[in-house]
Order: sequence, then structure tokens, then C-alpha cells
Amino acid sequence: MFFNAHTPPQNSTKWHPLKCHLFKVAKLSKKFAHKFGAGELAYYAGLWHDLGKYNPKFQKYLEQCDQATKQGEAAPRTKIPHAVYGAKLAAEKFQPVAPLIYGHHAGLPKRAYLKDRLAEIAIDTYQKILENAHSESLALEISDSRIEQQLAALATDEYSFELLIRILFSCLVDADYLDTETHFDLEQAKIREENQEREDWKIDRLWQTLAESQQDLLAKADLTKVNQVRSQVYDACLDAAKLEPGIFRLAVPTGGGKTRSGLGFALSHAVEHNLDRVIIAVPYTSIIEQTVKVYREILGEDAVLEHHSAVQPDKGNEEDARSRQAIARLATQNWDASLIVTTTVQLFESLFANRPSKCRKLHNIVNSVIILDEVQTLPVRLLEPILNVLKDLCGRYKVSIVLCTATQPAFELNNPYLEGFAAGSIRDIVPQELAQEHFSVLRRVNYHLPETAWSWQDLAEDLQQRQTSQALIILNTRKDALAALDAIANENNKDYLFHLSTLLCGQHRREILARVRDRLKNNQPCILVSTQVVEAGVDLNFPLVYRAIAPLDRIVQAAGRCNREGRLDKGDVVIFDPQEGKVPPGEYEKAVEQTKILLTRKNIDLHDPNIFTKYFELLYQTRDRKKEKEIQDARKSFDYPKVAKNFKLIPDDTTPVVINYNDSASEIIQRIKKRGLRSQDLRALQPYLVNLRDREFKQTEALQEPITQGVWLWQGTYNDIKGISIGKEPILYDPADLFL
Repeated sequence: MFFNAHTPPQNSTKWHPLKCHLFKVAKLSKKFAHKFGAGELAYYAGLWHDLGKYNPKFQKYLEQCDQATKQGEAAPRTKIPHAVYGAKLAAEKFQPVAPLIYGHHAGLPKRAYLKDRLAEIAIDTYQKILENAHSESLALEISDSRIEQQLAALATDEYSFELLIRILFSCLVDADYLDTETHFDLEQAKIREENQEREDWKIDRLWQTLAESQQDLLAKADLTKVNQVRSQVYDACLDAAKLEPGIFRLAVPTGGGKTRSGLGFALSHAVEHNLDRVIIAVPYTSIIEQTVKVYREILGEDAVLEHHSAVQPDKGNEEDARSRQAIARLATQNWDASLIVTTTVQLFESLFANRPSKCRKLHNIVNSVIILDEVQTLPVRLLEPILNVLKDLCGRYKVSIVLCTATQPAFELNNPYLEGFAAGSIRDIVPQELAQEHFSVLRRVNYHLPETAWSWQDLAEDLQQRQTSQALIILNTRKDALAALDAIANENNKDYLFHLSTLLCGQHRREILARVRDRLKNNQPCILVSTQVVEAGVDLNFPLVYRAIAPLDRIVQAAGRCNREGRLDKGDVVIFDPQEGKVPPGEYEKAVEQTKILLTRKNIDLHDPNIFTKYFELLYQTRDRKKEKEIQDARKSFDYPKVAKNFKLIPDDTTPVVINYNDSASEIIQRIKKRGLRSQDLRALQPYLVNLRDREFKQTEALQEPITQGVWLWQGTYNDIKGISIGKEPILYDPADLFL
């Protein structure tokens, strides 16, 4: 009897031999895990992951799937689970490998649940599977004595063991997906292989290109005080890059050039210490859009992997063996690039995930530099598990972490409120004395605090009285932004009044920002009403900024959009309390309360970076540790589904819909409809996505057209100014405005 792993691809009669698949996945898994000293552990996971496909019933199921594909019919309703049998063998021979195998389609299970499932399997079927595997000379015993040593070196407590299993799971899933892709989509596999061999994408070449670009920039730059600070920051980054890998702090004033300098540190550090890649994680999609644009202008259009799509094509029947469904699963990202720009949501929810699609990329975090941009935006309620994993990545997986922001959080605390990094373990990239000098030099704004709360009309009147035609107004919620927009709008400003929020798709936001920058550069009238998507990392230079009362770090970040280039003596930042405005609940609201208390102090200096140590200490005392304890307890008991469920940077789950925004979007949509989803399609779709909370997604099902598995086309209202519209009432707030 011939045993196969997968049916033939469409328009082909070539089956995928099972033994060949198992050995290739085993070798590739071993290669991935060898980077962190666990190659043999991963090898056996790969060798046994599809052991259950030696079941004659599964082979018959494959034949039925093949016939269904040829006849254009639905797949057989009766499924034949296969992962449980490989997990059974692993549990008998080396238990830590069992959850990897059991979960390689459905996700890492709860330890107690796996034990029950293994006890339920039919022994006669299991024995027949072992006989068939033996007939193909598949190794059913562990022969490598190093496997126990590898486990002991990487797992010294429950938390490190829990993370090790998840990263090994990543090795298995990616190896399985890659070999399956070679079978089902050879063209895509060849493209991936060619990309891996491109010299201009390698770390050392990227570093060389950046260094040459920096020399050109310095030769052309004006000798302003802002540019002098940027040059000093860049030089400090190159000096620090020679230090041994570990945890670093990059404290730079807003507008101090941390986007370019941070990349300089990361690439130089990677070359110096033979690291594989640089991963830059940012909180807002608007920052991603700008950061990617800057990096692509320097390094080349294709040199940056941009990954923030929340599309999950592997939802649904993950064991469907037919080619179109398999290709959709394989479209998920594995971060096999030298430079990746992603969101903190993608990064951290993957580090605590149990689903194959989210975990697939994790082994490529090993041996890398991770820049956590605007690190102060990490949710306070999840800091304990986040810091615990970051310490493990640095200690066991050859990762350097860069904490990057002008408003540094207090992560070296060791007190009842936060178990942070050990005192002295975070090294400053820019020496503290020099950093303090930079903050002093770049005092570019005056802060103003009105004594009474303002209505939206008061805001409009203050703007009119100042007789300025350029202003940025930042609100806390999408509803507030729309209300302020309506209050300010009139016949005189309709041609230069703009709106930005996550109600707009990424391409729309890019176009708005380009128009805004162009008008600012040419000294033309420009008023921008926005949510938090512009307050950190977005390169804007307004003479006047209004900021609704917010957490202290958000206020200072918003001020970084005012007089950014220092061409005025001082810009003006007005911190106002909206009468009709709302503050998102939870820790954001608590942070606003702490900010109000601090702002009442007569001697507070918002230009002094040291105020944030006290601010974050106060903030950590107010945090609710219940969620952290639930996550850490679930990690200790190896309840992977519960960990994934509880660890949410954005509390409300969201689902993206595709906006048919322009001709490019239409071409991508038609291409996916015609030949199914590929990984490059996910990248191409990102500029045209808007996230809906699950409740909104379900309420608008009639306005969605499924394009392919896990991808929906929005057919409802999309306004040229306000973006997507859902029902009569605008959305109160979008958690994605705060963290994504």
C-alpha cells in the first residue's frame, strides 16, 4: 500500500508521499530549532507529526478529497483525525513532544485535555498505524541521548518550559507548512527560496545601504539644533551596537531621529553579533505606514516585510486536505526576512498564542534584535507576562531587546507593584547625561492648560480666535474625533479640514498624511482632526496642537507633532478637557486620573524625561493584577488555549474587512477570487483593511462578501472623509486606536 500525506495539487496527478513529507519536516524542524539548541527535540516532533496518516481510513479520506476536488464538490463531511496518534507515540517515548504534534493543526492543547484525548484512542487502530509506519522503516524510537540535555538547558521552570514548547511548536508548524507549500504551490515555494538567496536582503547589505544613506543625509542636512541632536543620537547608537546582546534603552526626545537611529543600532548590532534579523514592533498602524515608507526609501521597496494583517485564513477546518484550503492556510506569515516591521499586537499575541498561524513565526524571533517602539503603550495590565517572556528571550534565545521611546516606562522596578527587569540590566544606548542634554535642547513648545472644561464649540472658537490656519487636534475616541470634526467644519475650511482614525483604511490614511505634509511644507491652511493614531512616531510639524486630556505620556508624545523641526521659537500645545468627550475605560481612564493629579502641581516640567519614572510608578500601583495572575497561572499549568484567550492587547477581538478603495485593491480582490490566497496577497491587502470589533462584524454580515477563506469584502458605506460607517451611531471608541 502507498501512503500519502496530501492529495495532488489542482491540475496535477502527483500525490505527496507520506514518508518523504515526514523526513523533510523532521530535518527542517531540526534546522530551525538548532539555533537555540533544541534540534533533536524538534526532529522527533517533525518525524511523528503526521504518523496518524498511516491509518488506512485516512488514506481513503484523501482519495475521497481528491475525487471531490476533481468533480468540483464539497469535501467529505466525515473527518479522520490524525494528529492524536503521533501525539500518543510521543507521550510514550518523550512526553514534551506530544502537545506539539497534537496541536499542529488545531492548536496547542491544555495538558489535562490532551491526556484525556490520548486515553480515548482506539488501540487496534493505533497498532495498525505503527505497523504501517514500521513497514516504511519510520523510526519509532528515540535514539539521540542529547534530547534530555537540550530540554534541561532551556527549561528551568514552568514559564521557560511553557515558552520552549511554544517555540518548538513554531518550528514544527513552519516546517510542515513549508514542505506542504512545496507540494501544493511550487511556484510560491520557488519565490520564497529565491528571496532567501537575495544578497541585497541580507543583514550586512542592509546595514551597508543604511550607512551610505546616512552619510548622504548628513552631507545635505542643515545645521539646525534638531539635526545636531539627531546626528549625536545616531553616533551613540553605533557605539552601543558593539555591546554584548541584552536589554537596551533608547531614550530620545520626540523628533530626535529614533526611527533611523534605532535601525542603525539594530542592523549594526546584528552584524556585530551574527544575528539573523531585525524586528521592529510599533503600537499604531499609522506608525507602521510611516516607518515602512522611511525604510523602503532607504533600503529598497522589497527589503522590508510589513506585517500587521489580522486576516486568519487558517480558521475553520484545518485538516481539510484539498489544495485550495491548504494554500489558504499556508499564506500566513513566518517572518523569513531580514527586516520586519510589525505591530506590538502581532508580536506579543503570537508569543502567547496557541494557534498554528500565529505561532508559525516564533522560531524566527530567535537570534534577532527586537525594537519595541513607543514601548510605553504596552498595556499595564499585561506587563508581568510580557516582561517575563522578554527576559526569557534575552536569556535563552539570543535576542536583544530595545526599549524605544521619549517617555520611558519604569521597567527596572522590583517592588510589590511590578516584577520588572533586574536593576542595572537595562543599558542606555544614549548615555543619560547626553540624553538629558538632548531633552533640554529640544524644548520646542509651550504648554497651555485652560482652567475650565471646553465644549466642542469652545474648541472651534479658540481655534478661530488664534487666527491660525494650521492646527492638529487629537481626541481620545473615534466618536469624539467625529464630533469635533463636525463642530469645526464650515464653508471656509472645507478644502483643508482633514480627519484621521482607524475608521479609514491604511491607504486612505497615507493619502491624507501626504496631503497634510504637503500643505504644511508649503505653508498652506491645514487642520487635522485625529485620534491617537498620529500622536506617536508620525512625522508631522504643526505650529499649534490641541490635545484632549490624556495619559501623561500621550500628551508629551502629541507635543512631538508641534514645532517638530524647531523652526519656530516655540510652538503651542493646548491640553483641554472636553465637556462632551469620553475617555476609554480601564487603565487608560486610570492613567488620565493620575495625569490630572500631576498637572495640578505648580512645578511640573513636561520637558523633563525624569517625570515619567514617578508617573509610571504611580500608574503601576493602580493596575488590576487579576488578568496577569490568570495568564501566569495558566502558563504554569500548560493551559495554552486559556493563555491565548486571556492575553489580548486589544480587549475586544477584531476582524478585518477589505475596502475596495481603488483600482489596486480591485485587482488584488479579483486575483484572490480567481486563484485563492497567497502570502503576498496578505501583504498587498494590508493597506485596504479596516478592523471591526466582533460585535460590529456580526451585525454587518449582510454587508460582507467572502472573497476566500478568512477574507471579507466590505460592501457597506465608506465615506471620503470619515471612512467606514456602521449604523446610525458612530463607534464610541476603538481599542485599536489605543494599541494597534
